[in-house]
Amino acid sequence: MNALLQNKRARAALIYGGSALGVLLTLFVLLPGSGGGGRGTPMAILFQGLVQGMVGSLTAVGIVLIYRTIRIINFAQAAMGIAGGVLAFRLVQFTPTPFPIAILLGMAVAGGVGVLVGLAAIRFQRAPRLVLTVLTILLTNVLGFFTGFIDDLPFFPPQEFRPLAEAGDEAIRAGIPFAGFKFTVGNLEIPFGFAEILAIEVSLAALIVVAAIFRYTRLGVAVRGVSENSERASLLGISVGKLACLVWGLTAALSGVAVILTGTISSPSAVTQGVAPTLLIPALAGAVLARMKSLPVAATATAVIFVLEAAWKWSFRDDAPLFSIALLLTIGVGLFLQRRQLMRSEAANEASSWVASQEQRPIPRVLLRVPGIRITRIALMVLGALAVLLYPFVVGTGATNLGGVVAIQTIVIISLVVLTGWAGQVSLGQYALTGVGAVVGGALTNRIGIPFWFAVPLTAIIVGAIAVVVGLPALRIKGLFLLVVTFAFAFAVEQAFFSERYFGWLQPERVDRPTFFFLDFEDERSMYYLCVAALILVIFLVSSMRKTRIGRILIGVRDNEPNLRAFGIGPVRAKLMAFAIAGALAGFAGAIFAHQQRGISAESFTAAASIQTFIAAVFGGIGSVGGALLGAFYFNFLDYLVSSPLLAGLLGPVGALILLYAAPGGVISLVTAARDSVLSIVAQRRQLVVPGMREDLDITSGIWPLAEPLPRTGLAALPAGSKFTVQSDLYPELEEAPGATRDLREAVVFGDIEEDTAGMDDLAFAPTSENGRQAVGSGRR
Repeated sequence: MNALLQNKRARAALIYGGSALGVLLTLFVLLPGSGGGGRGTPMAILFQGLVQGMVGSLTAVGIVLIYRTIRIINFAQAAMGIAGGVLAFRLVQFTPTPFPIAILLGMAVAGGVGVLVGLAAIRFQRAPRLVLTVLTILLTNVLGFFTGFIDDLPFFPPQEFRPLAEAGDEAIRAGIPFAGFKFTVGNLEIPFGFAEILAIEVSLAALIVVAAIFRYTRLGVAVRGVSENSERASLLGISVGKLACLVWGLTAALSGVAVILTGTISSPSAVTQGVAPTLLIPALAGAVLARMKSLPVAATATAVIFVLEAAWKWSFRDDAPLFSIALLLTIGVGLFLQRRQLMRSEAANEASSWVASQEQRPIPRVLLRVPGIRITRIALMVLGALAVLLYPFVVGTGATNLGGVVAIQTIVIISLVVLTGWAGQVSLGQYALTGVGAVVGGALTNRIGIPFWFAVPLTAIIVGAIAVVVGLPALRIKGLFLLVVTFAFAFAVEQAFFSERYFGWLQPERVDRPTFFFLDFEDERSMYYLCVAALILVIFLVSSMRKTRIGRILIGVRDNEPNLRAFGIGPVRAKLMAFAIAGALAGFAGAIFAHQQRGISAESFTAAASIQTFIAAVFGGIGSVGGALLGAFYFNFLDYLVSSPLLAGLLGPVGALILLYAAPGGVISLVTAARDSVLSIVAQRRQLVVPGMREDLDITSGIWPLAEPLPRTGLAALPAGSKFTVQSDLYPELEEAPGATRDLREAVVFGDIEEDTAGMDDLAFAPTSENGRQAVGSGRR
């Protein structure tokens, strides 16, 4: 045993020593430097990177703490301290509050926000971890919305009486102790002050306090116990919910410190808002290198990453975007090498991650035969078609253009339905693939001269192939960590792919709209109909695919990989197929989007846009095409119809968070529940046996609680002794099977009609009698 420990320590020392030597060689020998000063990096640049890295290490430590306690990746870690940071800044700017007191108050407010988040997270304590991770992504927008109310607190002067508002940076610098103290490091004349020393001291003190808490207190012991086995910790008397709230509060306080120090060493306007990929991705990379386990390694790795980033930008000022690719490779390689250790901790949650994704169940065929339901369904379809067709005739040009954008973005969300809702492969980089499709599609038509009608499917094929490459980590990385990789990919696309330096030769300056014989899609109305036609085509193809063998294979990848292997189907091929199909759909949408917008803008395909696309998919219902339609429609038309920022915030991020809090299945789950309630009433009134329609309805009791039954309908229309036959598209041999006919009332009483199970064909129970009358029920086998 001692020899084994010594071997582990020797191997760890070798790894850390080799890494440190490699970093030093990179900083002082390999990097070419800049400005004719020789090879290597000046000490002033290293010091600047160290200051930023010490502050960023607080974010990495918070990510690791949340993961070890709750097993989620907190994408809101950089945003939970915004409220406390803004409060501290305003206290220094507009009140005589001393800077140390302002820092403490900001930390207290940030910690309080974290505790509230922890209390809300208890609602999802037994939910799939991915659902709670998605809620942390949505939480970033909610926190930014409520932070705006801090400026309106009564002890701050009104907006019109704030002379220092425009000079906020200087006000913060003037408010810290020793404001006039200045110094330089090395030969470069870069001025530093007490703000940089304060950032290092406070960050180091915070890290030491956190390490001491988790090393020497009962809270640390409890966190370690919960991280190893939460169920056993609960049996030992540890309150997992209370512990989670405390950890949320502590990590939020760390975020508050990071926000305050960031605003101090740079400016309050640089305070991170939203997901903040420039801060979050280096912190995620440091946490990954620490195996989401070691706090000292996470802090050290993050600080080193920031130092390397500063050195890279000094040596390669024109190639700074390439560092985002280095971060992507760091995260991907780190997860790949540590797959076994990380995946073992995910094993308990992985099986349930996407079993909970709700597909919109079709209306049972027996109810479709009811005249009222059939007529209502046809009427709704006709009204929807008329609304889509007449929309550009009743709105202006801007709204017509927006309608085309909604149709295109719905295609992107449908690609997430295929990839995530069906195959269970999560991705935060899907809209980045749409951006790649926009560039490739625009280049094919306007630089190469390929007609639009050939360029769009060719773009879909090219982007589908790229998506397969992006999906390669999914072969070894699962669950939440694939979310991290794809998010880093979205950031790399934003930084590097849209850079004029590298892909300016590919990006077209202008993209012309297509023509087709005598049809010209130059006007907004014609282009709108083209986008809608593309959406209808995608809906038809995806809906048809769901009923085929390919659709069943994708569902099998999500639900049970071992069972899929038992049928001779390789999960590797199935996963890559899911990425290829979803990537092709995203590229298809991107090519149309470039022509619909007559050009390509890098601002349209940021990492934040990929985040918003994923949120829209989960909000609408990521398991069904109907959810994609609802999510795209809601978030796009909300900004257009609502002009009030307050109302837009309440209906947007706050409303979405509340809805997902109540219905994790998204809007489509509420729509389906309401529809099924109405159908249940119809089934009860007509006394139709529809097992699985309502789980709380006992058909053997003879009680119809929602409505009085109609006379001589359904079961009541059958005389005693009526028989039924089982008809099945999947098992047609049951129709001639011996004993296939039985008394329908007996079958109902003894519960022979099975409950609803997902993924099988409908079975129709067709009772027959001597006079030829029939009553039909429906169930699933």
